[in-house]
Order: sequence, then structure tokens, then C-alpha cells
Amino acid sequence: MKKIYILVLAVVLASSAFITGCKKDTTIAIDEPIDYLSVKKGKWNGLDSLTDSLFKNYGVRVFYEFNPRIIDPTTFYVPAQYDKAKLYTKYVIEKLWLEPLKKNFPKFLSDQKPIEFLILGTYVHFNSISSGLAAGAGLNGQFYRLGMGGADGLAFTKASLRDHMCTLYHEHAHQLDQKFGRSYAYDRVSQGSYYQLNYLTKPNGQRRTDNDAQIDGFFTPYGGFAPEEDFATSVESMIRYTRAEIQTIVAKNPKLATKYQIVYKFYLDKGIDLHQMHDILDQVTSTLPF
Repeated sequence: MKKIYILVLAVVLASSAFITGCKKDTTIAIDEPIDYLSVKKGKWNGLDSLTDSLFKNYGVRVFYEFNPRIIDPTTFYVPAQYDKAKLYTKYVIEKLWLEPLKKNFPKFLSDQKPIEFLILGTYVHFNSISSGLAAGAGLNGQFYRLGMGGADGLAFTKASLRDHMCTLYHEHAHQLDQKFGRSYAYDRVSQGSYYQLNYLTKPNGQRRTDNDAQIDGFFTPYGGFAPEEDFATSVESMIRYTRAEIQTIVAKNPKLATKYQIVYKFYLDKGIDLHQMHDILDQVTSTLPF
């Protein structure tokens, strides 16, 4: 009888342990939220000191260290290499972006700057690490944070950095568009004539050029993709070309001229003349030590 009792007790204890073990295995562990952009603690390096000085002088916190962000299984971005991040911070963020704005258009900088700037080593990939065209140049969906991609592959030459500033203003234009709206009147100008996904190719199968797009009423083929890109490429073009060149381009189509005037005034009302900014960037770029 004693043996039977011991055997039954052993079976009960084993069953209890099995059930408890099953409960542990099926419990989902939930991690505490982590601020992956927290301010660095511990010993600082030269770049940490530089980003701190930018925050004190301009009110923009630059982040270059963070965990690779996997938004979903096919969308991700990773941080930049230290040396590239340091060059990017010094020459793109400070010398070509913040310093000229504070000196020439302080109201625009004060009112419209993102308070956080995230440097990405890669672009924002939507398919794979080598996704090519399926990669975003930046992160612009948050009013307070602007992220720019491709720092690891950026050539630090005068020409390359000057071209990159056109992209930076393009991405920032998306933030202002979302914040204020480009206006109903703007969207009506080219309504029904956007290329959508066919922006790279004409109906005859030939590649669409900038001139083709300008005749159709857009600064670039990509501007003909959708109204939001139409707006951003207008800003990009005013940072890329002189006032005289812009006037020649918009003369090709009255719709393009109308949209140009809307965008130009949109920025003037917020404290910046994009044509003057073009000239300032040309001058500042010429002084860079490359």
C-alpha cells in the first residue's frame, strides 16, 4: 500500500511539473520600451562633443548611434560608420544646413527645424539590403525628427555634398507639407495628369527625361509621380538651380509656373527665400576643404 501511495504521489508531482512547464513555455515575454535614441552616457568621443555643441547652438539633437531598426521583416535601416557620421555632422548638418539658416533665415530655422536629426548609414530599405530603387532617401514622417540616409556611401566632395543638400531640402519639404499642407489649390493644378508608377517611362517605352517632365508640368519625372513628390521636387529644384534657370524651366508649361509660385510663396511666408538659399549654398560649398 505504501508503495502504491508513493507511486501515485510521484505521478501527481510529475504531472504538476509538466503543466507548470507548459505554462512557462507559452508565456510571451514583453520587454520594457527602450528609447533607442537615448543620449549617450559614459565617455564621449569627438563626435559626441560635436553633436552636443550643435544641440546647444541650434537646438537640434543629432543621433548617429542606434540599434538597426527593423520596422517589419522587409523594412529596415542601419546606423552610419563613425568616420562618415563625423564628416556628415560637421559638413552637412553644421556647415551646409544649420549655420547658413541661422545666419540668413533665423525665423525659418527657429520655427521649422526638426529638433532631432538621425544619420543613417544605409537608405531606408523596403525589400532587401540591395533593394536599389526601393529605398528611401530619408525619414520624414515625424515633425520633430528628420533622418537622412546613405551617409556611408556619400562622397565627401564639393559637388556631392552640394547635390546632397538638394535631397535634404526635398525630405524636409515633406515634413512641411505634412505639417501645413501644400494647399487644395496646388493639388488642383495638375490633377489627373500625374504619371503615378509610370513616372520613369513614357507611353512609347522610352525613358522620360527632366525636359519631358517639365513640358508636362513637373520639374522632374519623379515629381510627376504624385502631388506630394511634385511639391518636394519643386523645393529640391529651387535649391538645385539658379533663379534664372528656374524661370527658363517653368516657362515650358503654365501649370509648372503656377505651382512654382505657390511653393515659392509657401516658403517665403515661413521665412526663407529658396532662391537666395541656392546662392548661399553655392557660396558655402565653395569654401569646404575638399
